[in-house]
Amino acid sequence: MSTRNDVEEIYFQKQEQALRAKLREELEADARKVHEDERKLALADRIKALGFTGDRAKVFDLMPLVHVAWADGEISRKERANILEIVASRGIAPGTEPFRLIEVMLEERPSDLYMSETLDILREVIGGKRAESVVELCIQVADVSGGFFGLGETIDAREREVIETIARAFGDRALAQVHRALSER
Repeated sequence: MSTRNDVEEIYFQKQEQALRAKLREELEADARKVHEDERKLALADRIKALGFTGDRAKVFDLMPLVHVAWADGEISRKERANILEIVASRGIAPGTEPFRLIEVMLEERPSDLYMSETLDILREVIGGKRAESVVELCIQVADVSGGFFGLGETIDAREREVIETIARAFGDRALAQVHRALSER
């Protein structure tokens, strides 16, 4: 027999699921719009059009972590936890818009178009030390769930490929950093 608390919990879970589904739909529609209007939109408008407005903009530079986490087609609990720890370390609390945005992207893989558009924009926005920091976070995310009891490769080939693609987008320094870091593993 269901108690009032059970019924309320089910109601709120359904509300949260509907909110997340709507957010996923909005993100996909935003990516299509940016792709179609890319030449007409200024950089800031492209970022906003992808849904990174207000507080959500605080996590835009973390999109490469989402790319890496989805590289092998699924996200491990360790990868998810690591990314959410990184988000929280920026002072972004669970339940807030930017935190929820990252959670949605970790629950269901954003479309290839969305992923491509975010990386194209980040290529224009990030450089130097910031790019190197993001690349290091990508390596950290890939590293957390790899290997078996510390044996074998900790970063699989698909993750390496995605990390190199991200680094290449950020320039030669970021790519050299990736090659150094991955050769040490």
